[in-house]
Amino acid sequence: MDAKVSSYLPYVFRCFQGFRTRDVKEFISDQRLEVHLESEPLRERLCNACGHKLGAQKNRYHVRAKHLRVMNWKVEICFFREMRWCPNCQKSRSEWIDWLSPTSPHMTLELAWWINRLSEITTVLQVARLESIDKMACYKVDKHILNRLLQGYQIPEVTQISVDEVYARSPRQRKKDENRDDLFLTVIIDHRTRKVIWVSPSRRKDALDLFFQMIGPEACKRISVVTCDQHKGYAESVREYCPTADIVWDRFHLVQNFNEALNEERKKEWDKYGDPELKEDDLLAGKYRYIYLTKAANRSEIDQRHIDMVMEKNARIAKLEMIKEHFHKMFEEADWQRAQIMLLECLEWSMQTGSLELQKYFQALRDREELWNYFKHRMTSGVSEGINRAIKTLKWVAYGYKDMTYFALKIMQKCGYLNSQHALQWLYNKN
Repeated sequence: MDAKVSSYLPYVFRCFQGFRTRDVKEFISDQRLEVHLESEPLRERLCNACGHKLGAQKNRYHVRAKHLRVMNWKVEICFFREMRWCPNCQKSRSEWIDWLSPTSPHMTLELAWWINRLSEITTVLQVARLESIDKMACYKVDKHILNRLLQGYQIPEVTQISVDEVYARSPRQRKKDENRDDLFLTVIIDHRTRKVIWVSPSRRKDALDLFFQMIGPEACKRISVVTCDQHKGYAESVREYCPTADIVWDRFHLVQNFNEALNEERKKEWDKYGDPELKEDDLLAGKYRYIYLTKAANRSEIDQRHIDMVMEKNARIAKLEMIKEHFHKMFEEADWQRAQIMLLECLEWSMQTGSLELQKYFQALRDREELWNYFKHRMTSGVSEGINRAIKTLKWVAYGYKDMTYFALKIMQKCGYLNSQHALQWLYNKN
């Protein structure tokens, strides 16, 4: 008798557990392959809903699932999926197919992982166009894979962290039981690696509490420095869970708040004693506003001439300019004692000029340990501001996010460790 002739099948078509390849059909005009499978007779059938062992077969239906491309040819997996009686659910259920995507029964798990890999470098919309898949299906698949990666995610050991909030939702998306703090996400960054290690919803104290509770008391003891803005909730959380850590107020936010107080004083002075002939062209507002925010050393020659002209017309504005330069130089001092002397000098000068806004600002800072810790550690939240720029770009490219859980996962994917480069290693080690 003649031996039965068997065709060679590549390994990529022999990796469907519980099934064997019966036939492969080529459609050259469409550049498409159809892989037809048949079920192994002795394989165990489990319920797709509860995982319980199924009983007698009730029915079956044909399934066509998309698979990874092969040499740029589209691949579809064709097979019959059985419906059997589930003793636990007390109804007929479809059998569990472990190589199908749980979020889409018409897509293999290998394709789902590939979609997740592509979404690391581009948007879900572009991935959907590239793979000819529905956008919502790609979104659900990407979120499912990210949640699976999150299950094996381990927050790395850190000693110095930066905490900042990022604006996530508009006020129109706010719910009835929420306030403005719930429109933000709290982003925690490791100073050493400059990567996002966790994202919590809102900017309340509870958001940072959640992070400290996850890492545990022993890891909290190892944290020595926490850089953040002057948000009260973050400071309360750090003092409760990391009492030995030094809180460092970010220099950028300190200067930003100082400039706002200084601008108020300039506007009041110019409204009172400005040149009436120049009222229509306000020399302190509009295109001239940002000239005053720049250090004297960084101004152009044209900008400096503008400043000199305004100071000639108003002596008090000239004194305010001196206070501003003195405040900036304070951060260049070698130790906090010298810096404190300069701050007290700024306070004294603001009292002499009658600048109430500046007096309130300097008096609020003079006894704050969070300010003087800057001169001890020389650290800022600059890394958080850089990450915020990347997050805003991520949000802009995707035209915004309605699902805040998915947005937080995407931040950890793009700016942290929740991606194929790092997270897959944890899954392999865990298994």
